[in-house]
This record gives sequence, C-alpha cells and structure tokens, in this order.
Amino acid sequence: MASTNQTIVDPRFPDELRRRRQQAGLSLRGLAALVHHGKSLLHQLETGRTRPAVDVAARLDAALHAEGALAALVAVAPPEDERISYAVRHPRRVDPATVDELAGLLAAHRRLEDSLGAGAVLPTVRSQLDLVTALVRETNGALRPRLLDVAAQWAQFAGWLHAAGDRAALAAGWYRTALDWGAEAGSTDMVATVLSLRGHLAWAARRPGPLIDLSAAALRQPTTPGVRAVAAQQQARGHALAGQAEATVDLLDRARDLLDAARAEPDREPPWLYFHSPAYLSMQTGLAHRLLGRDEPAVELLAAGLARLPAETVGAAWTGPYLLHLAAGLTALRELDAARQAYERALTIGRATRTRSLTDQAETGLRELPEGT
Repeated sequence: MASTNQTIVDPRFPDELRRRRQQAGLSLRGLAALVHHGKSLLHQLETGRTRPAVDVAARLDAALHAEGALAALVAVAPPEDERISYAVRHPRRVDPATVDELAGLLAAHRRLEDSLGAGAVLPTVRSQLDLVTALVRETNGALRPRLLDVAAQWAQFAGWLHAAGDRAALAAGWYRTALDWGAEAGSTDMVATVLSLRGHLAWAARRPGPLIDLSAAALRQPTTPGVRAVAAQQQARGHALAGQAEATVDLLDRARDLLDAARAEPDREPPWLYFHSPAYLSMQTGLAHRLLGRDEPAVELLAAGLARLPAETVGAAWTGPYLLHLAAGLTALRELDAARQAYERALTIGRATRTRSLTDQAETGLRELPEGT
C-alpha cells in the first residue's frame, strides 16, 4: 500500500498571506467569511502553526485576488511508495513495477517544479538521484535498459534544475550522465534532448555558435517530431541571436511543421515534452523576432503564446523570461503601462518560485522603465 500524500508549503506562505490580507484591507474575520473558514484557522496559517491544504490556499488566493501567488506556495508532494522504500534498502531486488514508480515520481516532481520552482524541488530530486544511481550500478539483465531509460530522465531533470538555478557546471555534469545512460538504453529521444539542453546552456551564455551547432545535432537525430521541433525552434533562436533572419524564419517554419506532426501522434512523444504546444512555439517565435529587433510581431506572438498557456503552467518559472522579453518589447513600442504589468507578473513568478535571476531582472526592468508609467 502506498503512503499518504504530503503537502509541501513554501516557508514564505504565512508572511505572504498576512501581507495580501492587509493589502486588501481585510481583518481575519472578514477574510474568514469570504473563504468559509474560521478566524482561528487563518490566524494559525498566518503564524505558521498550521499548514494549509491545497484547496484552502486556492480559496485564499481567489479571495485576495493574488493571481496564483498564494496557490503557487502550496502543492501536494508525490507519495513515496513502499516499493521505492524497499528498493532503497534492497537495490539488487528491483522489479519492473519499481521502475514504473520511479517514472511516476519523476512526472510528479516535474509538475511540482512548474509551480514551486527549481530550488524547492532540487533537494528531494538529489535524494532520489542517490537511489537511481545506486540502482543503475546494481541492476543488470533484462530490466537494465528500462531502468537506464528512466534514470536518464532523472539525470536530465537534475541538469535542468541546476541550469534554472544558474549552476551551469553542475547542469552540464548531469547532462553528461543523462547522455551516457540514455545512449546505453538506446533512447534517441534522450540523446537528442540532451544535445538540445546543452545548446540551452549555450543560449544562457549568449554563445550563438554552440547553440546553433548543438541544436542542429539534436535535429539530425532519428527521434520523434516533437523532440526535433524543440531542436529546430532553439536553432532558430541561435540564428536570431546571430542576426541571421532568413535562417531563423526557415527553421521556425520547420518547427511548426514538426509540431503539427507531433500533435497528430502525441503518444509517440516522450513524457518530458508535456510543456510543448502551439502556445510554446508562439512564444519561441516571438522571442526570435525580438532578438531580430522586430518588436511589433514579437510582442504580438509573445502575448498570444502566454495567454494560451494552460492554467497549471501560467506561473511556471520557465515562463518568466518570456514575460521579460514581452516587457522589453512593449517598452520599445512605448506601451509602458503594459510593460509594467508584464514586469510585475515576472516579478511575482520569480518571488513565488524563488528564482533569483528572474526576480532580479524583473526588478531591474521596473526600475529602468521610462518616466510617466
């Protein structure tokens, strides 16, 4: 039997709840009436004596018009199944069901990272990786390829989390591990994905050469249309960064065709591409136009993509940079009120997910907005 779910609460929740309530001009009693809970419970939540349930946090968020800021601080952690606990104690006795549990646990952690940010989930991911590494070391025979496939996904996720925390060297190390495990498992999907993610590290360092070459290498792999679409749109960004407009447009058209093919057969795509959608491609295309200095189409495409994201993704940390580019484009077009709103949304996400670089950039953008906003 599986253990019960646990609730993860960001330690900033009590202070944020109190701040939001006072900002709204509500007493504890007044807020309690709005959410149909007792005043004493709200007092305990604001003092940190009680942990909020997810539904309570959502009601408080709605009542205080917090736009997801409170709800993002509370999430249900995936349960640790007894099968996984047994695997910790007996790594040589792993069965297929244990590997399936590890895959499910990884999917849940990916969703948690969307709402809580990389820093909040990284400690638990590190502990799981200790188990995964031990299992890879101990497991042989017919089960090993399946285990390696899942293990590579854990390593790839660890690389992504470290990259999100601006720890490029650690990210690169985990990407190498993911590449090794994925190659041994025969997963061309993972090999191509890691090549793309290494290209993403080059993007973060604003190095168009490696960004273009690594993305092109990923695009050449015999993998699914969705994985290749991600590589194509990323390569387009590399050419945009280098000021090469024609190559950028051609690759974006190719990415669109590949996305259409992926949507025609979604079951072929790997689980880590759950975020990929027409909205995401619209944001990528807008970003490329922004890099080419085409602010009007950039703003239109970025705004359209952000507006079409599913509700559970709206507050994800990875959406923040797109908001920053939207705000910069709006500033260039002198749409200053809208630019301020975009920066404020990015700032809210940065604080809620504890993404320091996003918070800093949003605060800088707000400070540097021209007068009259």
